[in-house]
Amino acid sequence: MKQENCIFCNFEKRYVIKETELAIATYFPRAIKKGHFVVAVKEHLPTFTDISPEQAKAVIELALEISKVMEKIVGAEKTYIAAIGDKDLHFHIHLFPKLKTDAAMGIHIMTDAGWKKEVGQEVSEQEVQDLIAEIKGYL
Repeated sequence: MKQENCIFCNFEKRYVIKETELAIATYFPRAIKKGHFVVAVKEHLPTFTDISPEQAKAVIELALEISKVMEKIVGAEKTYIAAIGDKDLHFHIHLFPKLKTDAAMGIHIMTDAGWKKEVGQEVSEQEVQDLIAEIKGYL
């Protein structure tokens, strides 16, 4: 169901790049750089685990198609993908072009100076193996 105050339910048509039956690719109104786009499910669902396998496939296929073109246009060496959704509670993924001159995103996420510092924790080998076994038990 469409939500009145959701930016992903109410994108201006002039910013839409491509739509499929289940997904939409569009310029992100709070883009941080040229080539920053988003792909969202059309249905108003808040998180990755709320969407169906068909919706997930549609989002990834559209993101891949757009990313390949965007990389050529802006001269990117690859595309970063992030699904954050802390502010906009409608499942979407961000596509960020990574230029050769850009700092690597990993230093902002996976190091002791970034997000890892804020939320990271030590995980023992036993905890890893226990979690793997528990997940496999549900699959």
